[in-house]
Amino acid sequence: MTMAGLLRDFLAGAGDLLWRVFAIVVPIMVVLELFEGTRPFRLVVGAWARLVRHLGLDERSAAPTLVGFLFGLAYGGGVIVRDVRRQALGRRQVFIMSTFLSMVHAVVEDSLIFVAVGASVAWVVGFRLVWAALVTLALTVAAEAVVRRFGL
Repeated sequence: MTMAGLLRDFLAGAGDLLWRVFAIVVPIMVVLELFEGTRPFRLVVGAWARLVRHLGLDERSAAPTLVGFLFGLAYGGGVIVRDVRRQALGRRQVFIMSTFLSMVHAVVEDSLIFVAVGASVAWVVGFRLVWAALVTLALTVAAEAVVRRFGL
């Protein structure tokens, strides 16, 4: 294969992948913009809040954590910043959200992309969720012990 052929194949593959990512991400963002603030969204956030309270997150942290969990850090980070400004989320909540989301952000987007290239969605989501919960719990307990010990 010539260098020109190799470059052509690379660009065709990259273009195809870029199109797949675009076709997944843009509709997700549009649906989220339309869905946020509706009654079904509030019900989903309420159910999510009951789950994440075991990680040490309160009700006010549920919506930004859910958005970051489903759609990624770029969009979720914006929601977190917005909610910190609106609701004055404490440092502890932001620490727990950031810890959790650093390991398990963009589950919908990433899973669709991984499935598009042949991965098992159950393994991708399951492993990330369990790992993120365990690490978040461990860091939350450790941080609280430091705060108690040193009175921070």
